[in-house]
Amino acid sequence: MRDVQDVRWDRLVPALELPHHGGVSSMPFLQEAGGGPMSSAAKRVPAAPPRPLIAFMFNTTRRYSGPAPLAFSPDGSTLAFVSPKDGPAVVCEVPVAGGEPRTSFAIEGAAAHGLSWSQSGDLYATAHRGGTERWQVYVRRPDGRVQDFAVSEGDRVQHHLSRYATSPDGSLVAISTNSRDAGDVDVAVVDAVTGRQRLVASGPAWHVAGGWSPDGRWLCVMRVAQNTDQDLLAVDLDSGELAELTAHTGEMQNVPAGWLADGRLLAITNNGSEFLHLEAIDVHSGDRRVYDRTDWDVELATTSADGRGVVWSINEDGYSRLRWRLDGGAAEELATDGTVGDIVLSHDGSRCAYTLSPIGRPVEIRVLDLTGGQDRLLVRGEALPRYPPRPESIRIPGTEGDIPCYVYRPAGPARRFPAVLVVHGGPEGQSRPQLTHGLSAALLDKGVAIVVPNIHGSTGFGKSWQTRIHRDWGGIDLADLRSIAGWMRTQPDFDPERLAVYGGSYGGFATLTCVTRLPEYWCCAVDVYGPSNLVTMLENDPPNWRRWNKLWIGDLETDREKLIARSPITYIDNVRCPLLVIQGDNDPRVPREESDQVVERLRALGRPVEYLTFEGEGHGFSRRENQVLVHERTTEFLERYLLD
Repeated sequence: MRDVQDVRWDRLVPALELPHHGGVSSMPFLQEAGGGPMSSAAKRVPAAPPRPLIAFMFNTTRRYSGPAPLAFSPDGSTLAFVSPKDGPAVVCEVPVAGGEPRTSFAIEGAAAHGLSWSQSGDLYATAHRGGTERWQVYVRRPDGRVQDFAVSEGDRVQHHLSRYATSPDGSLVAISTNSRDAGDVDVAVVDAVTGRQRLVASGPAWHVAGGWSPDGRWLCVMRVAQNTDQDLLAVDLDSGELAELTAHTGEMQNVPAGWLADGRLLAITNNGSEFLHLEAIDVHSGDRRVYDRTDWDVELATTSADGRGVVWSINEDGYSRLRWRLDGGAAEELATDGTVGDIVLSHDGSRCAYTLSPIGRPVEIRVLDLTGGQDRLLVRGEALPRYPPRPESIRIPGTEGDIPCYVYRPAGPARRFPAVLVVHGGPEGQSRPQLTHGLSAALLDKGVAIVVPNIHGSTGFGKSWQTRIHRDWGGIDLADLRSIAGWMRTQPDFDPERLAVYGGSYGGFATLTCVTRLPEYWCCAVDVYGPSNLVTMLENDPPNWRRWNKLWIGDLETDREKLIARSPITYIDNVRCPLLVIQGDNDPRVPREESDQVVERLRALGRPVEYLTFEGEGHGFSRRENQVLVHERTTEFLERYLLD
């Protein structure tokens, strides 16, 4: 049994603005990139060693079947949640009636991520080390013992939990694993006592467990082709037979959202629609019936283990609206002044816990009583000294439709503000109307405006808007970025000589695209682990990403010339402004080579570039001192060029 540690539960989420959060602890390590320039942008580099990871890249704003950072105890009296401490994230508990949170358990040297609490009292958690996203599963037994549950030596084989991974009686746990083949992800059921695994869905695809039927007979499995194309299967655990429930042509989203009490599967889908809605599917006949549909996306949905309770969240122009039904009754709803990040129901469906990022307040965990509709605060995250104001929601004219955008303007007398364009990751993510982060608040407080768009590829604005960027990175997004930059330059209260661009992951790609292909607009830029070379990015793909990125970014065999033409590294000679590059050494999604190329080329050209790297961090920065250092260096860099 591992020792229980104290936790700063008020650090429910990091208080600093980072494009992603993940990874595990390390002291900051400043490092200069070495080596000379590439002889050409198309130059091949040796492929990196295979990285057989399960890095669940499903839509970043929708985590229906992904890992849940919240879990109710079997009797509904306690809520478990994941919270970062000064090091890796740990599992905490808090009485649902109210009280002080405490540490439940920590996994030595690893950051906890997803949770599932079985009816038998076992609390399961996924965790990874060093930012590698090589997930393993651990369990805390009812007597307090913490054990390895699905763990491979050296984290070679990956294991991951989905929401409601445990069977109704707690005897089985459904996990995703690449034990059969590093390039595929299968679903196995694991005996909760012996740990014996049995594959129930496998093949050349990514499979994700999607929850158990209330009677325990069926297990839903999602087969993923890409972010915008999934199929749902129902596995008969008695016979082992697979029922195909959502066969279709073309692209269609079908994401499991739990089971109803009558035995039908609930799914989030855009079947016959531009927007995501809820449908109930009969596992015997395949009959599909609309459960709820609006003119906005359903972003999250889940059911209780017995199917009596259903809660879902609707994304209305970036703001979340909760809806719920209990025992098949009429739908009720609650408007939130912010965005919902996760939803979980008690086993009997009487209570819902959810995370909320509200306007002007710290992140919260709240509890909603489905029987009476009472909503109350349970845990509040660490408070910032100040919060950004409510943004103005606008539409900027673009070449292929108006671009949704949030604009934050500093308080005080009217004047010409410097401004920062902040591009979200994904690209199939979404910027939402709250900035609960220190960087944004600090910049606004110093008189810097912030422009936060949802360019083509973003979710929340329909299937066509999202899929338009597929195999067109550096195309439609470049057109959108040009439109936004032009709009910023013509605003009477923006200083056209003091415009900056900032982004992480895909947002880093957009940042590099801006400074290499639209260099006349920017006085400085910050790239946080952004892809710079689409050719090397695809060459260094982990095995189980290759089929995705072929459909998503492009095919190395047939699209090489286009990929070169769309890569920021091809135009690196055009960079005019100072650039800050930030990278984790262990990043499995955007390898360090992508940032190294940029820094090496710019230094060879004699251009101003600063490089901040972190040993033992991945696609995000988990250790507190690393987060602080990123915040301080980024703020200082932007202020130096925007305010001095």
